Amino acid sequence: MSQVATKRKLAIRNEKIIVTAHFHEQGSVLRGDAEGFCDSFEIEILIDSDEEPEKIADLVRISRQLCFTEKALMGSVPVKVSQQLNQQALEV
Repeated sequence: MSQVATKRKLAIRNEKIIVTAHFHEQGSVLRGDAEGFCDSFEIEILIDSDEEPEKIADLVRISRQLCFTEKALMGSVPVKVSQQLNQQALEV
């Protein structure tokens, strides 16, 4: 995100991404049929900035389009993403 902000000449601070993964296991290690599964991810994007909310929303949108990790996960498991600007919800 900071790379996109730099290229767009946007001033952001306190950028933080919180990722929570939900997993579960099935079967038995002793029986040899144990398996691990990924159920979902939650991604929370936190940014502080004096820029216009529309510019930050665009920054988040473009940054997510460039995120290799999010693209790899999106087709495999549910991914819920939320974002905040200055501790307020930001719609993208």
